[in-house]
Amino acid sequence: MRTQSVRDSQKPIAWRTKSRSRQSLIAIMVCSIATTIGCSKSETRLSTHKVTGKVVKKGVGVPNATVIFHSKNPPEGFIKPRANSNADGVFNLTTYDSGDGAPVGEYKITVEQWLNDNLQVGPTNRLPQKFGSPGTSGIKATVASTENSLSPFVVR
Repeated sequence: MRTQSVRDSQKPIAWRTKSRSRQSLIAIMVCSIATTIGCSKSETRLSTHKVTGKVVKKGVGVPNATVIFHSKNPPEGFIKPRANSNADGVFNLTTYDSGDGAPVGEYKITVEQWLNDNLQVGPTNRLPQKFGSPGTSGIKATVASTENSLSPFVVR
């Protein structure tokens, strides 16, 4: 009788172990399929060209400014080139890899400077709101198929 009750108590454990093994196997298969599908899409990279510039306010470089280039005619899946300015307001644009620049074309530029001096309030944009929208910033640039050193972006 005792042998029988040990066997009975082992059946649910064995069944649970098999069930967990099945669940793990299914999870691994789903992850593998998802990874295969995700990786099967080839990433189309446009050629990029080095772009450097500077953000200036009242004759002084604006540190920690976020600069985003918005293409006038973006192809599907276009990644917006962007950069953060250094302590002197200088930036190197990035599209795919750090400092690689931007594809050839015409761009409208947005510039924002989000700083957090008060933890109770959270970060605030220190630049006028108009510079945060490509339709109102008034800043434009053209990227050529060479190295591009842009005129300073003046934010008032």
